[in-house]
Amino acid sequence: MPEPVKKPDTPADTPAAKPEEPSMKPEQASDPQGGATPQGETPTPKDTPPAEDAPDTRQDLTGLFTEKPQSGEVTVGENITFVAKVNAESLLKKPTIRWFKGKWMDLATKCGKHLQLKETYDRSSKVYTFEMQITAAKANFAGGYRCEVSSKDKFDSCNFELTVHEARAPGGLDIRTAFRRTSEGGKKRSGPGAR
Repeated sequence: MPEPVKKPDTPADTPAAKPEEPSMKPEQASDPQGGATPQGETPTPKDTPPAEDAPDTRQDLTGLFTEKPQSGEVTVGENITFVAKVNAESLLKKPTIRWFKGKWMDLATKCGKHLQLKETYDRSSKVYTFEMQITAAKANFAGGYRCEVSSKDKFDSCNFELTVHEARAPGGLDIRTAFRRTSEGGKKRSGPGAR
C-alpha cells in the first residue's frame, strides 16, 4: 500500500499564527516620562491630575466681585441691605446680577414692599454697586441666599445667610416668657406620660 502523500503545511494546518510582538515584555513598558508602568495599566502623563482631582468648571470662577455680600442678622420688622461690588474696568460689557433665595428662587420676581434691588455705577472708579434691600423683615426671610454676577464669558457667585431674630417686647422682655408654663403653682405630672 502506498504511503499517503503529505501536503505542504498551510496556515490552517499550523497552530494559530500570531503576529510578531515586540520583544519587550509588558512589565518593561515605560511611560513617556521614563518610569516603569505596572503590567495591565496604561501609561498616563505625570502632569495630568486624576479625574477626581480635576477642577469643577462650575466652581472655577473668575473673581468678578470686589466686595461680596456678607451674611447678616436682623430682627423681625427691621431693615437690612446686602451689598455686592464689581469692578467693570476689565469687562467688555455691563455685568448682569441675579439674587436668589435658596437654590432657585429668583428674587427679581419678588421685588415689592419688602424687597428692593438697586444698582449704581461710579464712572470715576468704574465700579458697579448692587444692593438687595430687605424692608420690615419677616421670620420666613431667614435662610440661604446667593448672588451671581456675569459679563460675557465671565462669571462669579457668592453664598450668604440671613438670620432673622424674633422681636422682643418693649423693655427688653421676651413676650413668650409671660405665656410659658412653669412648675410653680401647678401640679407636677407623674406617671407614664410624664417627661
